Amino acid sequence: MIVFSATIPHSPLASTKSTNKQRLVFLDALRALASIAIVLHHFALYAPLRDLAMPLIGPLLDWLMHNARATQVFFVVGGYVMARSMADRIWNLRQLRLFLLQRYCRLGIPYLVTLAFVLAAYVLARGWLPEDVTGGRVTLRQLVAHLFFLQGILGEEQLSAGFWFVCVNFQIGLLYAVLLCLRDTARYRNCDISKVVGWGLAAFSLFYFNLDSTLENWGLYFFPYFYMGVIINRAVRQKAIPKEFWLYQALIAGALFYAWRWRLAMAAVVGVIVYVAEKTGWGARWPKSPLIARLGKISYSLFLVHFPVLVLVATAYVRLEWTSPEAAVAGLLTAFLISIATAAAFHRWVETPSIRIARTLTTPLQPSRTLCPQAA
Repeated sequence: MIVFSATIPHSPLASTKSTNKQRLVFLDALRALASIAIVLHHFALYAPLRDLAMPLIGPLLDWLMHNARATQVFFVVGGYVMARSMADRIWNLRQLRLFLLQRYCRLGIPYLVTLAFVLAAYVLARGWLPEDVTGGRVTLRQLVAHLFFLQGILGEEQLSAGFWFVCVNFQIGLLYAVLLCLRDTARYRNCDISKVVGWGLAAFSLFYFNLDSTLENWGLYFFPYFYMGVIINRAVRQKAIPKEFWLYQALIAGALFYAWRWRLAMAAVVGVIVYVAEKTGWGARWPKSPLIARLGKISYSLFLVHFPVLVLVATAYVRLEWTSPEAAVAGLLTAFLISIATAAAFHRWVETPSIRIARTLTTPLQPSRTLCPQAA
């Protein structure tokens, strides 16, 4: 989870050449736990191994199916990390165009490779797994929609579990870049228009848009989660405005009083934890676990590849007639371990090259805005 690079500038005035390579270890831990929770949620959601394992671990699978949803963690953490790496630049339309290309390479190349992977898995699985897992016949319109991250908006069936999140992530990243561009190109009487718009969009989503679950394929639905991370960055790095974070928490509390949403409540809790961790500095020091750090690093790859791995393992078990409850539990464990191994290889051979390609599209940072009190 995932999705954003955890490398950070050494200082607010750093250029790309002087970037600090230290990873934010606590954020890595959050992403590691969130990605594992999402994997377990999907494993508990999709037949046939889930159904076959129910006699042995039914209560556990039911709990995971209903509660192990952690995408809100990625949105909060992603907002914070993106703000750290983007807010100190001076943005214009040229920077915005480059960001669009860079973001497509960073998210899109691993996503498209996973798309090919899952389509190959469906070829082997059709006739053996239920259609609600493998989906119907893939259409040209469906494929084209996936190429442009538009399948959810256009009402096309998602070709893999979790693809909706990548699409929403792309939308929110673009929206944040537009806000930064607005900040640097449309000022009115020394007022940061982007903050007014950002707060306005968050409030509109919290009290209207986010109340309709049919709209969750739009980035605006999850924008309040992401914008919390942006505000955390401002509160942590600019000592003059930590109160903005608590004002935003009060806005979320009001939204929860208006209409309870457990994912929003969890996002608020995660936001407070990230704020405290980064404000006090212990987020850069704890936990000291190479395993957790590695899982955090490969969280996006794990998020992408675990579903086609589950499809292949389930197909093998059904074909071999390993359908006892004990065999199904072993199959779920096998799929989990293979997913971790596949994600590690995927990160090395697909995700890391996509990061390199994306970096070739960057330009040197513009002069820092850190000295300006209005920097977003």
